[in-house]
Amino acid sequence: MANSHKNIIHFHGITKSDDEKKYSLVLEYADGGTLRDYLRNNTITFKWKDQLKFAKEIASAILWLHDDREIVHGDLHPNNILLHQNTIKVADFGHSCLKGSDNNAGTYGVIPYIDPKFFETHSYRKTEKCDIYSLGVLFWELTSRKSPFDFENKKDDEHPSIILTILNRLREEPVKNTNAIFVELYQKCWEHEPDKRPDIHQVNSELDSIDSENIDVSTVSPKKSEEEKTENPTKLISYQGYLLRIFDNGPLYFCFLFQAIAQIHP
Repeated sequence: MANSHKNIIHFHGITKSDDEKKYSLVLEYADGGTLRDYLRNNTITFKWKDQLKFAKEIASAILWLHDDREIVHGDLHPNNILLHQNTIKVADFGHSCLKGSDNNAGTYGVIPYIDPKFFETHSYRKTEKCDIYSLGVLFWELTSRKSPFDFENKKDDEHPSIILTILNRLREEPVKNTNAIFVELYQKCWEHEPDKRPDIHQVNSELDSIDSENIDVSTVSPKKSEEEKTENPTKLISYQGYLLRIFDNGPLYFCFLFQAIAQIHP
């Protein structure tokens, strides 16, 4: 992927350590660290036009991956996105796969950014729409500068509760005074059903239509439709086995899962 796209980290080569007999990748240096660290740094002023710039750069990189290289990144989250001279660099292709491949060996990633279909259906395959879902969460995070569902501050035994919240089709609320078109876009991206999500061309087109100088919050309307929530709690209970298999932490997780279900369905 050397010199491929300005918003994808450049691969320069491979080096080998004679002492340890290990190979290492030589990648482009990113002087700004991770997007996650940038967003959590309260000393940095992060205005709307900069938020939109980052969103466009991330989407542009994913468009190149999906179209020019037919690659699904598969693990998009702010720790896998770097910054160099205030420019986005998408990195870490360890869980990437070719479009249409049968690469479906397990579920990897950071929970809030993972396509919920992986938690719902064991046989679900990684597609471009997985990246679109992750983009939706990332776009929200650009405006909030917070971890979705406060995931970074949660203990391991609270993770099943977050998964069940997502499976119940609940999402983060839009941040006040966010551009209306941007809100509508990321809400489409994180739709539960993949067929309802836009493709990467539509995402880029929507982003290009947004005015970086005009926030335009007049039509923001958070989705709170009750019909989008899972109505039957027994359906949530049916996810236990798969969730346990993912975390592989033993039968104690049954207790945590039932607690989570009780919280969602009091």
